[in-house]
Amino acid sequence: MSPSPKRDSQVKETVDMVEKAEQESTAITQPVIDNERTAQIRRQFDRRVLPLVCCLYVLSYLDRGNIGNAKTAGAQQDLGLSSAQWSWVLNAFYICYVLFEWTTLFWKLLPAHIYVAVLCICWGAAAMCSGAVRNMAELIVCRALLGIFEAGFGAGAPYYLSLFYNRQELGFRVSVLLGMSPLANCFASALAFGITHIRHSIESWRWLFIIEGAPTVLFSVIVYFFLADAPDKAKFLNQDDQTLALERLETFDNTKKSKVSWRQVIAGLGDYQNYVHTIIHFCCNYSFAGLSNFLPTIVENMGYSSINAQGLTAPPYLVSFLCCIAGAVLSDRFGKRGWIVAFCSAVGGVGYLILAIVEDDSKTGVRYAGVWLATCGIFPALAINITWLLNNQQGHSKRGAGLALLAMFGQCSSFASSTLFPKSDVPYFVRGCAVGCGLTFTITILSLCHHFALELQNKKRERLHGPVDATLRLDVTEDGDRNPNFRYLT
Repeated sequence: MSPSPKRDSQVKETVDMVEKAEQESTAITQPVIDNERTAQIRRQFDRRVLPLVCCLYVLSYLDRGNIGNAKTAGAQQDLGLSSAQWSWVLNAFYICYVLFEWTTLFWKLLPAHIYVAVLCICWGAAAMCSGAVRNMAELIVCRALLGIFEAGFGAGAPYYLSLFYNRQELGFRVSVLLGMSPLANCFASALAFGITHIRHSIESWRWLFIIEGAPTVLFSVIVYFFLADAPDKAKFLNQDDQTLALERLETFDNTKKSKVSWRQVIAGLGDYQNYVHTIIHFCCNYSFAGLSNFLPTIVENMGYSSINAQGLTAPPYLVSFLCCIAGAVLSDRFGKRGWIVAFCSAVGGVGYLILAIVEDDSKTGVRYAGVWLATCGIFPALAINITWLLNNQQGHSKRGAGLALLAMFGQCSSFASSTLFPKSDVPYFVRGCAVGCGLTFTITILSLCHHFALELQNKKRERLHGPVDATLRLDVTEDGDRNPNFRYLT
């Protein structure tokens, strides 16, 4: 006996009611938000918050990256250091940077304007003191102190921006922020080109450290008076706009930011995604550190003078910054971060391949083109990878756990890059470039695999829970990205 049409209709209505109730149990009604006012608030953040953080990022990378320019300007020779001793000078920074990554917790515990202002004074002073060193031990102490103080800022800056921008806006801003690193190297190379022309009783490499460290100390005054601690404490917003600044963040994903959720922290440590992003960052950071420390040396050994080598490293860094911006725009517009990371890393891998296999002094132009490809490929890949993690790790505690993993373990490849470009490998540095080639192509493979894995996860959730309304606001305080209505950016 077949069931009646009336009974089928009742069953269907019951199923629809259950599905609607399940969806409402994991969602919050979309608040009424004035789009024009929220756009104005976002523009305020773009004018008052983002430029300050970007300037700080430029200053931090200027102070950490000038060691490569100082080497080319004669620091290693004047201090009488071997390649092994110089590696310890470089690693002193990275060891302390990794060991003190935990200080990013102070972004959550202390007022940002006070904490960051103190960091500016400390790392700027450490950078300037590097210009007064007389031996290896003193230089190592200065670099170690620089690593300690910069660790608190470097990893915490993307998290700080996530307090002001929702995940649809965050990609471009974080990519702009991280794109400041090649821009800082561009400035450092241009400054080094000018400073090394100074004829004085003091060596030019000492002037490099002093002149490039001083602006950081001075900038601490601006940070203290103008850096906002949080959206609801931004002095340039009135009280109503401060409230709206928090509400606008909840139009996509709502997270209550009161206490650390240990459930989310454990979820972050157990999520395979964070380990994929950490491995990608590990591979990126080999080049990120290696290029900063040795690019002037690589270019100099193509047959250029030390002064001209300083100048020739600036253009690739400038174009690399523009590539970071272009990659951010494209990945935000199309939402396919994996494709962008894969393409950029493939470009970088080709550049390293050229540097590793072309051992001919008559092909300097080809090798210099390899420098351009390596530089313009690796920096956008690194920037978008961090943005990708921030987008898909929902809940502040889980996001913090993911960033901690990425920052601590992803930074460890810097130790290898510090030792794989010794004087004995002059003039082609085949070993260091070959390792860079292998690691950079590894990024291509991992990013593509991760892209397809996230797409499958999204399709699975579509099958199980149905499509998600674009206006739906999710409460990801407890479940994070495990919420069945959450969709990953691929």
